[in-house]
Amino acid sequence: MSVSGAAAGVLATAALAALAAACGKSGATETAGSGPGVVSAPSTTAPGAPRPGMVWIPAGVLRAGSAPDEVPRVADAEMPGVDVPMAGFYVDVLPWPDEPGAIATTDVTREDAARLCESKGKRLCTELEWERACKGPEGTRFEYGATYDPRACGAGAPADGAARRPTGERTACKSGFGVRDMHGGAWEWTDSRWARGAPAVLESLLPDGGRAAKAAGGGRELGVVRGGNDTAGELATRCAFARPMAAAERSPAVGFRCCAGPRNEAEVQVAVETGPVFERTPQRGSPSPPLDALGGVACGPPTSPAPCFGTRAWTWRPEPNVELSIQGGCTGKDPNARCAIAVSRTFGDRVQTLAQIDCGCQIPEVVQVAGPDHDIRARGANVHGQYFRQVSFHYGRLDVRPVR
Repeated sequence: MSVSGAAAGVLATAALAALAAACGKSGATETAGSGPGVVSAPSTTAPGAPRPGMVWIPAGVLRAGSAPDEVPRVADAEMPGVDVPMAGFYVDVLPWPDEPGAIATTDVTREDAARLCESKGKRLCTELEWERACKGPEGTRFEYGATYDPRACGAGAPADGAARRPTGERTACKSGFGVRDMHGGAWEWTDSRWARGAPAVLESLLPDGGRAAKAAGGGRELGVVRGGNDTAGELATRCAFARPMAAAERSPAVGFRCCAGPRNEAEVQVAVETGPVFERTPQRGSPSPPLDALGGVACGPPTSPAPCFGTRAWTWRPEPNVELSIQGGCTGKDPNARCAIAVSRTFGDRVQTLAQIDCGCQIPEVVQVAGPDHDIRARGANVHGQYFRQVSFHYGRLDVRPVR
């Protein structure tokens, strides 16, 4: 699918009337010291008798996903910080079998996991219930806080080995609600469907194109797994991170935990937009971000208050739902010309500069580098000759490195 533009269209569908009623009955108020938009019931008392081995998550508002300018972030899989009202529910303290010191049960399909939960009078969690339990009452990025700490949950390890760790041993790996080991061990099934992008392209997200799922009788249905571990620790162990898995597949790295109580019907739906990866574009009508290499000059078109010569512009779409602007030019005259480019992105009326690259005394030229990473390369020159800078974009981070 290829459409113009790169802003992610995101929709959270929910039974809002029922959820608002649930919040209204509880008299929910904003919790002191909580993150923006995070609302918790004034009482965390669970209805009825306590459920052993489970934590009550009170009614409140989940700020789902991650802010568009957060780093790292998966732009085509995460909601952009959308507030979702949620009713209260129970969740297991630990992955199944929910016993401290036990090895998480893995190698189950989503249906197997749901059946085991039902055998205990429970159900699989939805992915947004899972995310709320992970983010806690303050809506933190990681269950243990706002800043990545690989020691807290033993993050950054290969998934298969991590799934065999005994549960409950890392006391710091705990959310503000008291839910434990949501990361660092086995990935966990949810009962949510993967609703990112058009159905026609979903199979391409699976390593084998979905053949294993079809062989197992699961058709093309994709489920959502959360938590777990990965060598990309900071990216994968955020509460907002999710990945697709064919509902009929099994994996030694994927287990589950259970929830209880009425199911929250809100779900994640992310429109995935793409376009040409790299193209020359007309120069913007407004000046580019100020270029430090040009003494703070913002290179605009010839009619702007800050004209430059040799001005050029490109659009770069290194990942789905990500559109970056590249603008550059030169000031001064030979042999003292100074040239540079800026890589930026726009959020509403705010422009964020990701990188500035000094191109020396040569009019900037930028080209796409062949390969799966969609890198670009900028050319510059100084008294010593030509030089190149390769630019990579990965999950919100821009890396500029010399090319020898």
